[in-house]
Amino acid sequence: MFNEMINIKGDGRKLSGHSSTDFIPLKGQLAAKLITPRKMLLFWEVSKIPQKIIERYFNLSFENLIPVVRIYDVTDLIFNGKNAHHFFEIAVPYHNGHWFIKGLVSNRDYIAELGIHISDQEFFPILRANSIHTPTVEISNRNELNYELNQLKQHEEQQPKWIDHVSTYSYYGEPKTPEDIHG
Repeated sequence: MFNEMINIKGDGRKLSGHSSTDFIPLKGQLAAKLITPRKMLLFWEVSKIPQKIIERYFNLSFENLIPVVRIYDVTDLIFNGKNAHHFFEIAVPYHNGHWFIKGLVSNRDYIAELGIHISDQEFFPILRANSIHTPTVEISNRNELNYELNQLKQHEEQQPKWIDHVSTYSYYGEPKTPEDIHG
């Protein structure tokens, strides 16, 4: 899947005839796929390079850090990494390679990042996924619903039939009983 490989032995030479365990990918990848209108699948391939960089730069053991997937709502935005409408996080096993995200809202755009928490307030992103769009809620029997709405609209636009028989000068008294009428 990855064309760029490096020798993990560190001698700078690419050796032919060695097993694939001698080489690791330079780049990782995170991809998002909508599998139902409210659920996406994230899948990733990770490189050991970000892990090593984080350990050396922050002087922390990667195994002690909490890997998370951060889901950003970026609807109608040009996302710069900080300007999302809101986000939520889910702790995930870094080496698992996939995770299902449920509870997405309809008609929204989402971007996911796989990263780690350096501290309580610091999130360090490692990989960013493609943007996905959740569809609007579909109404079953849409034609039937449109028919009913049109009928209601026509009914509301028609004047009641009794309006021709009512006068603003009409007296509305007590209703008469059958004995009063035939009396």
